[in-house]
Amino acid sequence: MFRLASSGLRSVVVRLALAALAVGSVSTVRSTTSAVASAGQRSPVGWVVECNFVRHLVADPIVYPGQPGAGHLHDFFGNTTTDAHSTYASLLAGSSSCGLAKDTGAYWVPAAYGATALLEPRDADFYYRVVTDPADLQPFPLGLRIIAGDGRAVTAQSKKIVYWDCENGGDDTNRTSPVDCGTGIVSAHVRFPDCWNGVGIDSADHKSHMAYSVKGPGAYWVCPATHPVQVPRLIYKLEWPLHDGSRLTLSSGSAFTMHADFVNSWDQRELERLVSECIQAGVNCGTFNT
Repeated sequence: MFRLASSGLRSVVVRLALAALAVGSVSTVRSTTSAVASAGQRSPVGWVVECNFVRHLVADPIVYPGQPGAGHLHDFFGNTTTDAHSTYASLLAGSSSCGLAKDTGAYWVPAAYGATALLEPRDADFYYRVVTDPADLQPFPLGLRIIAGDGRAVTAQSKKIVYWDCENGGDDTNRTSPVDCGTGIVSAHVRFPDCWNGVGIDSADHKSHMAYSVKGPGAYWVCPATHPVQVPRLIYKLEWPLHDGSRLTLSSGSAFTMHADFVNSWDQRELERLVSECIQAGVNCGTFNT
């Protein structure tokens, strides 16, 4: 890993845009050339990948590996091959529905229903951000598996992990459950933990090997001593073609049960490059659009 000087930021952005075209993205990267000093929770340092919806499928290669039909219905994005039998090797060999072809990561969430109809997600964006010290941040390890949120929750989850709002009009206040968005559409955000124990790529509950950073005394958030390795803050942002969020339910239960799953099956060299040239360099590398 290396850290770029400020004078080289413009060339970094140009290289990223060219790389996006080289791997088949249909649009260049929207980006800025200014370094961002603050590492606050809303810091734009990093990048965003837009991924098209792949399919609805009753499969969960993290919780029920090798058991097709087990668990509940999920919506899959990113890697086009993800199913119950997926392994790191099979995912790495798969193709991508994302604006960056080398993002062959596997992303999935519970399927959503409006009243009684199954909904197909309208948009899905995956944010790679930082609130910890970017100089010390490392890429996700190969094959890392994470679940964020509680698929069995019966009460509201913390808005630091899951929150709901409205896009394109309506009430855009972050809430613990979806509301009637009026002319807008329902949107949800799921934040993943950004601290790793440095030992295993999974754990029995698929969560214990990870932890959330907490606000530190200085400009940066910090990781607990038990999970000292800083990794990107991954955030899912999802939109559904539904105006009245009070009618939304999930295949896992009520809206309180929103959760998300991730397997790091990225082209690892590309992930390392983006971490180095975007996060560690303090650059907003924009969005890889589909």
